[in-house]
Amino acid sequence: MGAEKRGKVNAGAVDLQEIECFVLDMDGTINLGDRLIDGAKEYIECMQQKGTQFYFFTNNSSKAPLDYVKKLERLGFTGMTRKHIMTSGDVMIHYLKTHGSDPKVYLAGTPELEVQFREAGITLLGEDTQTADFAVLGFDTTFHFKKADTLCRLVSGGVPFVATNIDRVCPLDGGRFWPDCASMASMITYATGVEPKFVGKPFKETVDYILSKTGMEAQKTAMVGDRLYTDIKTAKNGGIVGIAVLSGEISYGDIVEGDVEPDYILDSVYDIYRAICG
Repeated sequence: MGAEKRGKVNAGAVDLQEIECFVLDMDGTINLGDRLIDGAKEYIECMQQKGTQFYFFTNNSSKAPLDYVKKLERLGFTGMTRKHIMTSGDVMIHYLKTHGSDPKVYLAGTPELEVQFREAGITLLGEDTQTADFAVLGFDTTFHFKKADTLCRLVSGGVPFVATNIDRVCPLDGGRFWPDCASMASMITYATGVEPKFVGKPFKETVDYILSKTGMEAQKTAMVGDRLYTDIKTAKNGGIVGIAVLSGEISYGDIVEGDVEPDYILDSVYDIYRAICG
């Protein structure tokens, strides 16, 4: 990959004008903290006017999807609804429903994730349950010893162990962080010797969910983000278009030196706006 190359990298990828569904990371792609990235508002408004499908995807399964709707509204977007939000919790629900008939689940997750599961028709079991179809771990900011004990008992007894996202930490302001789902899962793995099946970004199950929800063809669906090993690797693993933007975490040098090659390299979502709406 030449150091001067921008725009379409993979000659076989469809043109931006042909993409019918955009799945967007948020921080670093649409906003930086409480500030919108230049052109992001115009880009979203353009897609609303054209009737192009667009969604915001987060690996954070601890919050309710409506929390992200409110965040988008605070950033200045209008017309945002639950249908515009995808989370690793949604991916997990889709995975459970496609790998079991009316699955009975023990979930170690926040109250918000529990509501999300119940609203989707998933049967949740209590901490004293002796069996389950799946033992599920989310990014659980309400995690405690009883939950760990229940997970260990079920997993060591042969119940499939699945987890929403492979993030080790959740970044906070001021350089602080919380332990995220993968760090919590490592404790269960250390105790039981069983590795979980992760389903959020960057795994293929995320794209399976996206295509099922949207009804779109893979080659006309794009993942847009500022992280190679989550956003762009998700696209590569699932066979959809990967659009890397340089407005957040990654630099052009990171892409040149990395082993995950996007289909497009753009400075920001403003370049997509200019291509499809300009």
